[in-house]
Amino acid sequence: VYTHDDWVNHRSPDRFWRNIIAMPTSGVYKNLAKECIATTAVATAIVVYNALVGGYTDFGGVQHAAVLQNELLPKIGMPVSPFTVSGSFLGFLLIFRTNSS
Repeated sequence: VYTHDDWVNHRSPDRFWRNIIAMPTSGVYKNLAKECIATTAVATAIVVYNALVGGYTDFGGVQHAAVLQNELLPKIGMPVSPFTVSGSFLGFLLIFRTNSS
C-alpha cells in the first residue's frame, strides 16, 4: 500500500540524485548495460573522429581547425530526413497505443 510517507519520499527534492545513484543496481540497466555501453562507445568514437577530421566549435562559439586534414578521411554523417519522418509516425503510434489502453 502506498502510504503518506512513501509519497513524501517520492516527492523529495533529492529524488533525482537518488535515482541516478541507484541506476547501476537497476534490473533494467543490468539487462541493457552492454547495449548502453556499446552505443555510448560508438557515439563517442564518431564524435571524436569527426572532431579530428572536420574540426569542431567549442562552447564559446570558436571554430577550431581539424587536426587530421586529409581528403581521404571524410566526416561521418547521416541525413536528418528519415528520422524526422519516422519520428512523426512513432509519435502517432504512441498516441494511438496510449489511447487504446
